[in-house]
Amino acid sequence: MMRAWFAFAVLVLPLLLQAGEYKSSLLVQTGEMKEHNLVVRNITDLGSNRTCLAFYVQTKGTSPVVRCYHAAEGFGASLFQVGHLKVDDLVIRKLDDTKNNMYCLVAYVSTPGTSPAVTCYPNTQRTKDNMVESGHLREGDLDIRKILDRGNNKICLVAYVRTKGTSPSVACYDSIPDGKGGLYQTASLKEGDLVVRKIEDTAAATTCLVSYVSTPGTRSFLSCDQHKP
Repeated sequence: MMRAWFAFAVLVLPLLLQAGEYKSSLLVQTGEMKEHNLVVRNITDLGSNRTCLAFYVQTKGTSPVVRCYHAAEGFGASLFQVGHLKVDDLVIRKLDDTKNNMYCLVAYVSTPGTSPAVTCYPNTQRTKDNMVESGHLREGDLDIRKILDRGNNKICLVAYVRTKGTSPSVACYDSIPDGKGGLYQTASLKEGDLVVRKIEDTAAATTCLVSYVSTPGTRSFLSCDQHKP
């Protein structure tokens, strides 16, 4: 009899311990935005005071991207499009979350099997501005667009490879007041299918590396390092 009780305790004890670790979380959709074929769903975890934006493009095989940040009032967001740029297959949209004082820059292509590139940063300016393209560089099959946010002293680069089904990438850094210069390629490397390009933004004292393969269904990778005086 004692052995039977011991065996029963061995089986039940782990289940009781697992049950004691359970934590409830209220995850709800608190908003939705549609701009042409871009869909943004606002998901809020009411237990953590964080709100998340899930971005996806309504094309077959598209993967979503999620960005989260602190919710000023505990939940929700209030999104408005304040800028829009379309070049060939590339679409760039600038969204303003007025409730949480955040900007999000979204870049995507409307072809199957891709995913959007998204970056979000605090909006500290009082007046709203539109999206301003302040530079453009094309090297081989690589296309780079420079987006300027003067009010927040931000620059965002959008890198896009003109191969069908390739996803773009986005990187942002601080702008330098009265900075002079533009975008230049200063070095490149090609090994097999891999291409790496070194891009200098002399006006912002920033060096970026862009890596990609020129085959359909891939994503470029963009990494930037700023050298402030």
